[in-house]
Amino acid sequence: MIGASTSRGGASSSAPRAESDAAVAASACQPVAYLEEPPVGPDGASAAAVPPGDAAAESPGAAAASGSTDGSTATAPATAGAQADAAALPLPSVEEVQAAPSGQGALLVQPEAVAADTATEVVMDDVVRSVRRNFPLIQAAIAARTIASGEALSALGAFDHKLEGESVSQPLSYYENYRQGIGAKRDTYLGGQLMAGYRVGRGDFEPWYQERLTNGGGEFKAGFMAPIVRDRWIDANRAALWQAQLERNRVEPEIRAQLILFVRDGAATYWDWVAAGANYRIARELLKLALVRQDALEEQVKAEEKAPIDLVDNRRIIVSREAKQIEAERKLRQAAVKLSLFLRDDAGVPVVLDATAKPPEFPAVPKDFTLDAADVTNALANRPELADLNFQRQQLDVALRQAENERLPDVDAGVLVSQDVGEPTSSKRDKSPAEIQALVTLSYAVEQRKALGKARAVQGKLAQLQAKTRFVEDKIVAEVRNSRLAIQAAVERVELARESFELAQRMLEAERDLFMEGQSTLLNLNLREGQAADAGAELVLANLDYHLANVDYTAALGLGQ
Repeated sequence: MIGASTSRGGASSSAPRAESDAAVAASACQPVAYLEEPPVGPDGASAAAVPPGDAAAESPGAAAASGSTDGSTATAPATAGAQADAAALPLPSVEEVQAAPSGQGALLVQPEAVAADTATEVVMDDVVRSVRRNFPLIQAAIAARTIASGEALSALGAFDHKLEGESVSQPLSYYENYRQGIGAKRDTYLGGQLMAGYRVGRGDFEPWYQERLTNGGGEFKAGFMAPIVRDRWIDANRAALWQAQLERNRVEPEIRAQLILFVRDGAATYWDWVAAGANYRIARELLKLALVRQDALEEQVKAEEKAPIDLVDNRRIIVSREAKQIEAERKLRQAAVKLSLFLRDDAGVPVVLDATAKPPEFPAVPKDFTLDAADVTNALANRPELADLNFQRQQLDVALRQAENERLPDVDAGVLVSQDVGEPTSSKRDKSPAEIQALVTLSYAVEQRKALGKARAVQGKLAQLQAKTRFVEDKIVAEVRNSRLAIQAAVERVELARESFELAQRMLEAERDLFMEGQSTLLNLNLREGQAADAGAELVLANLDYHLANVDYTAALGLGQ
């Protein structure tokens, strides 16, 4: 019998193949949830001050559709088995990513690695696991956690304790004096400021700078300032911290989006490789038929049962099919090289499968295929793009609150307490009693143009984000519906291609019997073999389209492969 295979670009003209290769014609691919649920956010400071709120909830989503050629019904909703597969494929940590060798260094040691055990069949899980653990762009996305964590830590530095000191000496002057001081202050999380310090001033001071003079032991001072109106519930420091914490949480949906994208690309490349292997088997079996027939024709020509010109014609067929086999092998090797971008060893080095690594055959496509009616709802709940946009909206909400805060009058109140110690430096002892100062400060921008401009800009960004969110939702719905239609059409096409393939096989067998009985010509037999090969190639292309449609459908649901 003749197998079938093609790459995504289209069917390749091939011919009959051995009976054992007929199963290449059938295939089934179901959406499988390989992605694990990501953590809510990386370790570090909590974003509780501005809770994420209505971030898109994670849901199990769609799961594997199972079936066989016996017509069993397959379904696509989420299953516990699919979630178990996802849990078995964890993402690497940032530390593992940083410890992994760089691509350039690995290539200097070993430019390409060949699969150590080519007898072991490469399956989809191998590619997915490799993408999750060793794909460089996934590692780059995971490294964004460190970047976001560092930015959050930097924003938290606004509340650090700050030490200050000074030393001023005036040795050559009519008023010879010396001043030293040290202190600490800290902006509080509630918007105020705490301060404390010690200073000593000695010598002769100008009459208008007598407050710089202290008793012999110096002066201790402490106090605080607190906002009364502006900066009471939010200020620039807290706004920057909350936005940095939200940005750190926003990294997770970005990682998931990259993972879905590259798992999808890796899965599509894997099925291209499988199709290329089926095409190569078609070309190989087609050539084998002509080679076996050559020996039989030589015997028949010697027995004067066939004309010598038949040997020439069959040799022409052999040469043509040898060229097609070389072309099919080239496409198979190129598909393996492309697959090596996603299939890597533990060191991250691409694994280029050699010719002895036999691509598996397509799984069987079920005749009856049922899709989850709630797939659109699941996709809207699972897709990381919407969670990303939700975090962006929360960041803009913080910016709008800060802009509205800046429109309020800046009214602060505080208390300062100071006490000089040691020997009095004045006969009036005016430095010895403790001092308490109560302060109230007021500042207000009359036109409010800066605050109003910030608020207006943020409101515009919120309007943009709202429109973008609507478009992303519509796009997700369209992607799910298109991929669903593609799967349904591919199932019907596979059935028709399978029937066409079987009919072509029957015609080939009948033509072969006639040729052996001398009632047909080599030309007719070659035409039948070509028709069978074309039917097999079309069947492989239909199977490939079905699997690619499933890859797109699973990605559209936000589950990865």
